[in-house]
Amino acid sequence: MCDFISKNKELFNQLDFFINSAQNDKDALMNTLLYAQNIFGYLPKDVQIYIGDKLNVSYSEIDYLVNFYHYFTTELKGKYKINVCLGSACSKNGSSKILSELENLIGIKSGQTTPDMKFSLESSRCVGACRKPPIITINGKVYDNISIEDIPLILENCK
Repeated sequence: MCDFISKNKELFNQLDFFINSAQNDKDALMNTLLYAQNIFGYLPKDVQIYIGDKLNVSYSEIDYLVNFYHYFTTELKGKYKINVCLGSACSKNGSSKILSELENLIGIKSGQTTPDMKFSLESSRCVGACRKPPIITINGKVYDNISIEDIPLILENCK
């Protein structure tokens, strides 16, 4: 853990400042986890343990929260986080074909990140934007009514 902290000293200093300013906040743990993921890009075990020590919360409680909420990740993700909706409306409109095409073009399977850390590909049951399926999101930006023909241009715009 000390090696990870020493390599990321500036980020841990930012985290300390945030924790110290939110100490009396009843939502300090969730807010700290959100903040930490924002600055580190993910929540590795070392960061979880560090937060637990600072907030006097057990690692098991933090690990439970991190694994319970879909938003949190314990693995570093790519610069472009692509999420394909596989909910019922999107599935009826070909989202599984969209996912397959993305896997072929990017060269990874859902749940993976490219070795160059450019893309992460995920799928979910619903992204909550069912207006014009199928839907994908890239870094939170919604792309609706997607066709397989749209995918190369969308990926090209991720440069």
